[in-house]
Amino acid sequence: MDQKCAAGRIPAAVIKITVGGFFVAALLAATPELRAQSGGEPGAFLQYGVGARALGMGGAFYAIADDATAIYWNPAGLANIQRKEVTFMSAPMFTDTQLNYFAYTQPSATKGTFGLGLTQLKSDGFEKVDAEFSPTTGEPTKITKAGSFSDQQTAYTFAWGKTATETISFGLSGKYVSRQLDTSSDKFMALDIGALRVMGPNYRLALGIQNVFSRASGDTDDKFPVIVKIGNSLRLFKERLLLGFDLQKSQSAELNWRFGGEYWAARWFAMRFGLLAAPTIQETDFGFGFRFRRFQFDIAQGIHDLGSSTRISATFRFGRSRDDRSEEQVRVLIAQGFEAFKEGDFQLATLRMNQAIDAAPHNKQVKAMVSRLQTVVGFIPQATGGEEFQTFTRKGVIAYVDGRDLRGSVNALRYAYNMNPKDENLLKLLNLVEKETGVSELTRRVEGPTEFTFVDQKVYDSRQAIYDGKYDLAIRRTQDVLDLQPNNVTALEIMGSAFFLMEDKPKAKAVWKRVLEIDPKNKAVAEFLKQIP
Repeated sequence: MDQKCAAGRIPAAVIKITVGGFFVAALLAATPELRAQSGGEPGAFLQYGVGARALGMGGAFYAIADDATAIYWNPAGLANIQRKEVTFMSAPMFTDTQLNYFAYTQPSATKGTFGLGLTQLKSDGFEKVDAEFSPTTGEPTKITKAGSFSDQQTAYTFAWGKTATETISFGLSGKYVSRQLDTSSDKFMALDIGALRVMGPNYRLALGIQNVFSRASGDTDDKFPVIVKIGNSLRLFKERLLLGFDLQKSQSAELNWRFGGEYWAARWFAMRFGLLAAPTIQETDFGFGFRFRRFQFDIAQGIHDLGSSTRISATFRFGRSRDDRSEEQVRVLIAQGFEAFKEGDFQLATLRMNQAIDAAPHNKQVKAMVSRLQTVVGFIPQATGGEEFQTFTRKGVIAYVDGRDLRGSVNALRYAYNMNPKDENLLKLLNLVEKETGVSELTRRVEGPTEFTFVDQKVYDSRQAIYDGKYDLAIRRTQDVLDLQPNNVTALEIMGSAFFLMEDKPKAKAVWKRVLEIDPKNKAVAEFLKQIP
């Protein structure tokens, strides 16, 4: 047997792990907020919090999460970010120990916002030794320095958030965590999910689960705990005051709560306060924020039983805002949609409009247009070609989808139906638009001879209404004809007769004069006019 082994020599690796254990214990003891939240569970450094702005509010940020730190707090909050953002935080913990955070977010016009985050807790300066012990007394006989080592825990996070409706957004974040204690290391992968809902003009509610899935590898049997979070936020005093209240429950730790607030005393200056409790108060926080154009500087101070800790953050926003890019993209897509209208390809127009909705989910006008388009496609997928009835079908559909001239849509579709009276789908669409417009008498299927058109049917019906003594109905039916064919002499003759029989001779005279302007040789109308003084 080796004499050193017989003498009780302890290998350096054993000493290293022992010192590392002291380090973890010291970390949890020195940071009561970690101890309170995690109960000493694996990944405790990910519960400390990031961003001096959020930490100045006691970490009550789950339902706020409106900056790049949403990658850490709640990925659903990424959906609210307008511009590209870069943020960095540095937080000295105690001697030779530092918590750092870096994040970058990239909003897109239609696919949500993507983010990358890095969280790192590192402690240096641990001494590594070899020791030999006496086999009889157990006392160390020789201690040899073997250099130094560090403890480093790092989390890489990829996150994504997107709006689902006008009031709801959701997000996912995947974490890759590595821990290195000298030569010993392990790795974890975990997934967080979060949701955020706007409950009113000033109140938001958030709900999520951290580590809903996790996997470990390397020198460890540890498992990341499942953590449930609920957040609330409230804006008051014209949004100058922002309050947050969060609840968090981990598998093997006590329920803890956070409360904090932010008040913008001026456009460039904010004051913050916060409390962390588990369930009794563990830490009080306060901080300040300074904003100049797209640059923001934040500082927070945490006070606990063992003293205080300072956190400093810097954030820079750059690039065009997502809303600006969305508006431009929406304009392009709508233009492409209307181009498809003009060509009669209503299915392609629907596709372009749906893409416009993805780019601007809160645009009510575009939503209304898409809804009408989907209705049109249900009856008439396309109306391509150069024939007259197809041209007027396109005009009617464009006017209907645009929504500003429904009466014009009715007239164009009626004209198209007049050219093609056997098109049942066109008639169904026409009737639907007539109902939305509030037309009192819907167009019905042409029931006369095969060559009968919509205009023929209306003229026939208006003449029948005269015979039945329904003069107002006759006027409405002839007006439907004149909307399509303003110079239809027969319709004008019938309308003049209806006014005359209703004893409205001035209107009858005006209509009949119009007939003579179109057809000066109309002897019958000329005779009627002689009867009116």
